[in-house]
Amino acid sequence: MNKFSIITPTFNRAKYLPRIYECLSQQDISDIEWIIIDDGSTDNTKDVILNFERRFKIKYAYQENAGKPTAMNLGFQMADSYISVFLDSDDILCPHVFNVVWEYFNIDNEMFKHDCACLTGLSQYKNKDIIGNKFPHDYHVSDYIRYAENKNIKGDKCEFFITKILKKYSYPTFKNEKNIAPSIVHIRIALTHKTLYINKVFQEKQFLPDGLSTQNYWLMYPLGSELYYNETSIPPFSLRLQIRNSGQYIFFAKRNKKEHIFKEAKNKIIFPLGVLAYYLLRLKYFLKKFQIFKKINDTLKGKSKHWKKISNE
Repeated sequence: MNKFSIITPTFNRAKYLPRIYECLSQQDISDIEWIIIDDGSTDNTKDVILNFERRFKIKYAYQENAGKPTAMNLGFQMADSYISVFLDSDDILCPHVFNVVWEYFNIDNEMFKHDCACLTGLSQYKNKDIIGNKFPHDYHVSDYIRYAENKNIKGDKCEFFITKILKKYSYPTFKNEKNIAPSIVHIRIALTHKTLYINKVFQEKQFLPDGLSTQNYWLMYPLGSELYYNETSIPPFSLRLQIRNSGQYIFFAKRNKKEHIFKEAKNKIIFPLGVLAYYLLRLKYFLKKFQIFKKINDTLKGKSKHWKKISNE
């Protein structure tokens, strides 16, 4: 069994894969496997991978374009290691990160310290600026819901998961939808397992214009959004988030023409407040839309006055 699995789903990103290869080659621990799931690429992704020198184990699998969740699920099942990490095709891991992470791993029970299923560190931009917030504590045991969500810790983080735990949680998939909010797996794991949070940088990220991070998951993937908000409307999410997410669940359930919205709601106690939140969200959306129309109208009126003034001169 390997110490680490690095799971990389990719789609037409052949030119970025050598960066990952180099960053993995420079790590102090070579007992790793790089699992690349090619999600229907039409560029030279396969040729690039075949030309890599085998300094460590590389597993390559091709699938017809089905989306990142399906690719990630395949990567989960292919992993043969103690610890797994997701690494997008345009990101790299920091030097010596495997050594750092391995220090927090307990080989006796094959878990991180304090029986944690996940070790979470920070991500940074290329210029070394931290993405989002640092953690309020330098070393803290909690879970993704109570810590990251309820405390509103913003910005992408880098998570290393215990592989045997990760294999129990797959990404939900829906026909005609090729993505879903990636935190859905973190949330499901958080219901039964703890995470160790440390303020150390694990990863360098870049956000490309055509990347998935630039997509609006909620509007582009309404079925996945309905499921996400339904699952996040329950404790241990804060009461504020339960109410807000219940309202969002109702919004997407209506958009998806769900017939039994209340019956399928996971938090029926909070549902009446969710209905109120739904209408407040609709009002907010209407007012925002109205402001846009008002700005357009004001702009047109301004231009009209400008041309009248010119014509009169």
